[in-house]
Amino acid sequence: MTVQRLTGAAAQTEAMRVLAHSRANIEESLARFEPRSTFDVWFATFRGIEELINLPGELQGELLLEKIQRLSLQDGDSFLLALPSVKSDLESRFSRLVAERLVRTLVQLSGIAISFAYQEFPPAQQMATVGMAIGYLQSRRRHLLALLHTIPGVCQGTQRMHELNGLNHFLYLIETSCLGMTSMHHNLMLARVYPDFALDVNEVGILASHDFKPLDSLFLEPERTAITEMIDVDFSGLQLARLNRRLIFSKVELKNNLALIAAAYAEFNLHETTYGQLTTFICSLLPLVVDEYFVRMTVKRFDELCSEQKLPDALRKALIVEGVDYVDNTSTYAPFTRVGDDLVTSITLLSRFANHWKNVCLNRVRRYQIRSGFIFENSVKAALRAQGFDVTEIKRVGRAEFDVVATLEGVIYNVQCKNNLVDLNRIEADVQKFVRYNRYLELIYRKAIEKERAREQMLLGQLGLTTIKHFVVSRYPVVTQNPHVLAFGQISRFRTVAVDA
Repeated sequence: MTVQRLTGAAAQTEAMRVLAHSRANIEESLARFEPRSTFDVWFATFRGIEELINLPGELQGELLLEKIQRLSLQDGDSFLLALPSVKSDLESRFSRLVAERLVRTLVQLSGIAISFAYQEFPPAQQMATVGMAIGYLQSRRRHLLALLHTIPGVCQGTQRMHELNGLNHFLYLIETSCLGMTSMHHNLMLARVYPDFALDVNEVGILASHDFKPLDSLFLEPERTAITEMIDVDFSGLQLARLNRRLIFSKVELKNNLALIAAAYAEFNLHETTYGQLTTFICSLLPLVVDEYFVRMTVKRFDELCSEQKLPDALRKALIVEGVDYVDNTSTYAPFTRVGDDLVTSITLLSRFANHWKNVCLNRVRRYQIRSGFIFENSVKAALRAQGFDVTEIKRVGRAEFDVVATLEGVIYNVQCKNNLVDLNRIEADVQKFVRYNRYLELIYRKAIEKERAREQMLLGQLGLTTIKHFVVSRYPVVTQNPHVLAFGQISRFRTVAVDA
């Protein structure tokens, strides 16, 4: 097999070629389908996938979860033999409709997993069992959603999609074209960052010399302070509506999520920002929720509700997917997709947007910027303790301040925590601006480590040890080959990285 190594401008040209080819393939694959029916089928499929992804949380500690996760997807006989029992158990635990959707999703997954395995398609390795497939789907969720947003504008034909064919068609498209769009945008960025960046091209595919992991181990995007980190907030007085355990998603859950966000960030006067108007607007949509999930309204009705709640233009615009470009749609948080004369969304997309808009509003609040830094330090401390480090209480030695000081097996680990905001969407929207900012962050992080090395004798003397290592943990990922800089999304690897550094 002949391998061609491309570097410099040639590597960037190849990445651009692959991007153009992938974009054309996505548009060509979608063009023959009728837009409205295809959107409806894929949205229903997407709902089933979301419910399956959330199943571990719903069934935590229950024997049924282990039974479902062990279910083989690629052994057709074994799958069909076990399915009636699984279906019966799901119907006992959840509502009939939820159970039906979960079974339908499992059947589709088994079909595509068997097909992938028969063709020796690499993704088959991630779909041997339901438990593995849940992780696989979670890693592709960004692309599953981007297709939903793209379908109405790109589908132009008359072919209708059968309700059981959505995964069969679109997972192939995601694997062969959509993932390449993201990876090639990353490669274009990496080629500008690393002088030694190269692409190895052969008949099978393309392998990059460097990679970039912007998401954490759960495939979640970074944010300055997640709600799970607001551990000092007293939620005891918060009145939440009781959830129906026979449902996985519901409008009651959406309302509770809004209340939790408001309570968690109340100290920063979040409700006095446009987030307060957004929550009122979302609550006005609750009577329109169909089947505890879908929201559909005319554009006219949407405008009326926005006017009633006096939403500012920037917020109105942010609520609706703007265009048909697939790459743009991988980065949008907008919950509403325009389908003909209607706007369509779901309670999960509204909840996702609410969390995003919370970040938009809070990132402008100076007090939050400062407080989030201290919260971040506590999160780093908790992560290090979980990996066996002894986290000291040292914050100051003389006039010198330190973020996190820990020890392990006679070695001091001095960790600087950096909470600089990074807009990951710039990788696609303005790669050169992203690269410039990345270089700036890499420089200040290197200087931060040099500063710590210059004053390390303070900590050595304070703790009576002879060995010290210095690190930067960045809340947002930074593209660097510096082994002493680690993104918080990869914090579970800190002990391995730190000990070997």
